[in-house]
Amino acid sequence: MKRQVSEFVSKVKSNPKVMIFDEASTKQAIVLPLLQLLDWNPFDIDEVTPEYSVENRRVDYALRLNNTNEVFIEVKKTGEALENHQEQLLDYSFRLGVELAVLTNGITWWFYLPTQKGAWQERKFYTIDIRQQDPDDIESKFLPLLSKSSIQNGDALKRARAFYTGKQKSKAIEDTLPEAWNKIISEPDPLLVELVAETLEKLCGYRAELETVKSFLYENAEQFIVLPEYNSIEVSAAVKQQTMRAKTVNGRSGNGKISQDELIPYIIKVLHKHGGRATKSQVEEEIYQTLKDIFKQGWYQERVSHGVLRWKHFIAFAKERAKLLHGYVKSARESGRGLWELTQAGEKYYHTLK
Repeated sequence: MKRQVSEFVSKVKSNPKVMIFDEASTKQAIVLPLLQLLDWNPFDIDEVTPEYSVENRRVDYALRLNNTNEVFIEVKKTGEALENHQEQLLDYSFRLGVELAVLTNGITWWFYLPTQKGAWQERKFYTIDIRQQDPDDIESKFLPLLSKSSIQNGDALKRARAFYTGKQKSKAIEDTLPEAWNKIISEPDPLLVELVAETLEKLCGYRAELETVKSFLYENAEQFIVLPEYNSIEVSAAVKQQTMRAKTVNGRSGNGKISQDELIPYIIKVLHKHGGRATKSQVEEEIYQTLKDIFKQGWYQERVSHGVLRWKHFIAFAKERAKLLHGYVKSARESGRGLWELTQAGEKYYHTLK
């Protein structure tokens, strides 16, 4: 079976006609032959059930064993983007308690655990791309995830959950690493201070007092801060495009939350109000008063990095984004510690705000 799957994938990959298949051709020329190679019987409608009814709608295929739905498969024509179809498939699967689901256009195969928690996109645990990946690697994933024997003995679901758990772990680490680093920089650990002192001595021959090293780290903390990727909590793509033009309604995103980039205009306005320069606490207090209906929400009142309230954390990172990405705010070295000050670019940007 293994060799046959790899050979079939290679033939699909090398066939230029594949990319102009309509949906029916995709099913007939790719999906059903592949299922047959995975030991499913496409001629037995009790095992591979086409157009399986889910309430008033239908799923292209239900893979069934002992009168039980094991996998739902939704098929689109080759070349069609899959993003707009995942919610419907996963909704069907979730409603009927189907624990494995596949969305494919014959070339790209997205594998899901529909009953897991999280957004639809987060339930996708693996992707196979016939045109991009090696055929041997592809068959090594198809067999344990979709072969009849793997589904029958439960190995497919175990493997899927292992993939999913690994993905969630990786995401948690990726999301939290910047925060962990920023915490070490903002509150220098004695081990970090000692390491810097030792490295300095090796480089120049002189050993600095630990307090000198600590002061250096404090004074230059902003230079070392790692900005996360665009940290917009549940903000739509349309809002992302508008934020730097301040075209939000009363500072609110469509879901009542506000992103770091949406906070930048508020910082600019407060600094301009104070002659272009204000303390961090002044900026925080005035923005809080303006957006208190948002910041009073429980999510913003949670404490995050080194005990700072999330809304303050968001304002601090918004200021860093304004400084590093747009040049609207001066560095601490230029404005003085604890003070935030507009640059000429920041003043110019202020006059574009309504």
